[in-house]
Amino acid sequence: MTQRCRRTERAGGVALALIAVTGTVSAGLPGVAAAANQSPFETVNHPFPAHVTYATGVLPSVSQAARDTAVQRQYDSWKATYLVAGCGTGQYYVSTKGDDDAPNNGPVSESQGYGMNIVPLMAGYDVNAKAEFDGLWNLVSTHRDGQGMMQWQLDGKTCKYADSGTPDGATDGDLDIGYGLLLADKQWGGYTAAATDWLARFYAADVASDGHLKSEDDGDNNVTRPSDHMYDHLRAFAAYDKAHDWNKVITRTEAVDTAFSAKYSPTTGLLSDFVLGADTSSPSPAPARYRENQPDNIVGYNSIRVPWHLGTDALLNGSAAAVELSLGAKESACLKAQSGGVPTKVYPHTNLDCTPHPTDGAGHADTEAEEAGDSIGPAAMASGDQAWTDAIWNELATNPFGDPYYGETIKMLVYIVMAGDYWSPMGPPSGGSGPAAPAALSVTGATNSSIGLSWTEQNNTDPAVSYKIYEGSAVVATSTGTTATISGLAAGTSHTYTVTAVDAAGTESPHSGPVTGATGGGAGGTSVTVSKAADTGTGNYTDQAVITNSSGVDVHGWNVQFDLSGRMTVTSATNAVLTSSGNHWTLTNTAADATIVAGGTLVVTFKGTYTKGKQYVAPTNVTLHTS
Repeated sequence: MTQRCRRTERAGGVALALIAVTGTVSAGLPGVAAAANQSPFETVNHPFPAHVTYATGVLPSVSQAARDTAVQRQYDSWKATYLVAGCGTGQYYVSTKGDDDAPNNGPVSESQGYGMNIVPLMAGYDVNAKAEFDGLWNLVSTHRDGQGMMQWQLDGKTCKYADSGTPDGATDGDLDIGYGLLLADKQWGGYTAAATDWLARFYAADVASDGHLKSEDDGDNNVTRPSDHMYDHLRAFAAYDKAHDWNKVITRTEAVDTAFSAKYSPTTGLLSDFVLGADTSSPSPAPARYRENQPDNIVGYNSIRVPWHLGTDALLNGSAAAVELSLGAKESACLKAQSGGVPTKVYPHTNLDCTPHPTDGAGHADTEAEEAGDSIGPAAMASGDQAWTDAIWNELATNPFGDPYYGETIKMLVYIVMAGDYWSPMGPPSGGSGPAAPAALSVTGATNSSIGLSWTEQNNTDPAVSYKIYEGSAVVATSTGTTATISGLAAGTSHTYTVTAVDAAGTESPHSGPVTGATGGGAGGTSVTVSKAADTGTGNYTDQAVITNSSGVDVHGWNVQFDLSGRMTVTSATNAVLTSSGNHWTLTNTAADATIVAGGTLVVTFKGTYTKGKQYVAPTNVTLHTS
């Protein structure tokens, strides 16, 4: 691959017609063909808007409906400007219009990969999405290099390879193309052969023997490009393709990024555009203008994308992406400080200590690029910085510097992530059946205005990353754990809940069985909470039930009822008479403690045992009855 100048100059809701895909592919390489009479109304498994519950972080403060509308508006503009029906019959490409990345506004593998991610994610809103995706993939299939990857640069008129020398590929585009095939297989089905073949060829061409990603398929084994470190893609590959050790790639890539940052950017987390020594324990910045006509030894138009990739992985994968969250949070914080919290003031070139670098590789002033601020959005979200997230979200609605293909296409993908509509295709090639319904849903306690719930995750091969709590058809809460408290309820009211599990791809399980709980108050105006007071860890525990009378009148009788695990028992209680029926237990007032005055509180202590070698389990289905 010859030297490329990433950005050299700037240029100052329309649906494309459905075009049939002919199915022309390179000999011996799996492709996707569509019949000429194919209906655009294909079955869509994850229609936009997906409304994914991320594993961590915050969302922009505007409503979900406003976020969805903003994404749709950007998609209409992006599609009308950059998605082109051209080259072969039924083929599409994503034009690099305005950025001079390819002759005659042709595609590069980077743009084609972006398109193959965007289009499946927008299926359901765009009824022609499958035909467009097939057209994008058809073009890739007919423009392969010797290792089966896409020729990285094509002329927009001749559709022939536009660089000098033997055609070769670029890692970032080929990663996105592979991920796009996984999205398509999960969205519509029928792409398994193409996806597994592509991943096998990519692994052979672009993964070095120690597991790090090479910057190009015919490149040196000691060079990597951090903007290629798309960890969410790699995790999806690991779940989808068991024939190759993608976890080795993740582990080695994390090691390179961590070692580099520890030495060169310990407080900022910034990674240079290219990194040398990727096959050693001491990776280092490449020299300036090493591969492209810009300062490759610092953050430039390549690594400008790193916080987007780090943040996206953290949002989707939570604790599994601890390394990515740490680096992304550092990058987000330093760039916020650099810009004073104004996204348009983030420089496109930044030194590794986070000071601005105001010139490009030729020494010309270069201080403005919309993608510099846009790309930080997912990292700001994952780090929990609400104000910074909101500022970046608001900036997405503008194009302050008139950026063309590169900035507008990155914006399109960042928009989808920040809107909460970016789902992962993690899972087996068949798409799996989604997570199992949660089990053992129970009420753990109630106050005058809240009800506590707990449940367990079923043992399954598609684990949940979050849960949705429903009352009827309405989602009233979400949780990343197996407990939740529903607040803001009226006193003395009854509520019935179910819970669903959501996996990393955004697939939602069937509903759990229902459970009904009631708030205190109403006529009695009372509430109870049960909590653990002591636990020896060897089979003995003490719990306390705290009864609060907020009704304004005295209570003259009460009982607290709850269920216990089969491993638990109650042996004694103070201030109460203890009875049981199986695993259901009741604490009833004694004559001396029957009255709880208005505004008063009574603490009931009870002790018990549990099976040695096991763990304490909190009471469930706790209710209070007063008279």
